[in-house]
Amino acid sequence: MADKNNRATADENLTFRLASHGDYDDVMRMSVGVYDGRDYLPAFYHSFIDDTDVIVFLALVGDQVVGLRASKITESGTAFIVKAARVAPDWRGQGIDRRFSVHQDQWMRQNRPSVKYKRSTVFSLLQGVVESMKANMRFIFSMPFIEYQCGPNLWWRQDPAQLAQLDTTGLPDVLPLQAADDDFCTAVQKCLPAEACGGNDGKPIILVDWDPYILNPANLKRLQAQYTIYMLKDEEETSLSFSNTYLSPSVRILTVQVYANDFSTVLKHLLKHLKDTCQTYNSDVICMGVKVPQFELEDVVINFCRETLKMESVHPSKTQALALESEM
Repeated sequence: MADKNNRATADENLTFRLASHGDYDDVMRMSVGVYDGRDYLPAFYHSFIDDTDVIVFLALVGDQVVGLRASKITESGTAFIVKAARVAPDWRGQGIDRRFSVHQDQWMRQNRPSVKYKRSTVFSLLQGVVESMKANMRFIFSMPFIEYQCGPNLWWRQDPAQLAQLDTTGLPDVLPLQAADDDFCTAVQKCLPAEACGGNDGKPIILVDWDPYILNPANLKRLQAQYTIYMLKDEEETSLSFSNTYLSPSVRILTVQVYANDFSTVLKHLLKHLKDTCQTYNSDVICMGVKVPQFELEDVVINFCRETLKMESVHPSKTQALALESEM
C-alpha cells in the first residue's frame, strides 16, 4: 500500500499520456502477479497499441508508470469498451483509477465526439470494484462464469478425438458461422438473459470473451476475424458460441461463451471448442473459462468440468461476469 508520501506525490504530480510499444516492459513490471499468472495483458498489449480503435493511456508520477487503461471504440464509433485497467500495487488506494476514468472520458468527448456510451465488464469476486462501478454505471446483466484448468496428461488431452465419446446429445454438429442476418440474430436473442435486451436503445447485448457488443449481423461479421464462432440449428432452436485462445504468463487461456437454452446444446458447443484447442495446443496447461446465459446451467456445467473432464476449479461457484453501461 502506498504511504502518505506516495499519496502526496500522486495528488500533485500525476500525469497521463498515450502508451507506445516501448512502454511494454514498464507495464509488465507494474502488472506482475495480476490474476495469479493468468493475465491477458502480455498477450494483447502490442495488438492494442497497433489497433487504431484501441486507446491505451498510461498514468505516470514523474517517469514512473503507475497505471494503465485501455479502451476500444466499437459499434461504428458510438460506444467504447474498457478492456484493461491497472494501478501499480504501491499506488493503489490513492484515487488514481478514478482520475484515470475522468481523463479517459474527457479525452473521448474531445477526440471521439460520436461516442455516446461507455461499457465495461467486471468480475463478481472483486466486490469493491463492483460496488464502485455500479455507483457510476448502469448494470445491464450478468452471466455465470465457470473456470477450470487441467494439464496435458488427461486421457482426452492425450487424444482429443476421444471427446466425441462424451457426446450423447443426438444433436447435429456445430458448424462455423457463415453469414448472419437479422433473422439469425433474432433467433439467437431467445438464448440471451432477459436483461441483456435492455442495453442502449433496447438492443440486445452479448458478451464475447469479456467484451459487450450489440447482437447484430455487422458485429458478428467483425468478430469472425478475432474469434472462433460456431452455430447449431436444431428444429426451432438456434445457438451460438465464441472462443478465443491465448498464452498467459502461466497457462494457455481458453475463453468460451455459449448462447444456448439447454445443457445438451451447451455441451455440443463446448466439446467442439475443447477439441479444437487441445488438438492445436496438446502440451499446454489449459485454463478454460466458460460463460453461459442461464444460471440454471451453471451447476451442470461445473459438474461436467469436475466429474467428467476431471479438471480443477480455479474460482468458487456462483462467480459472475457483469456487464455495465453509462451514457457519456
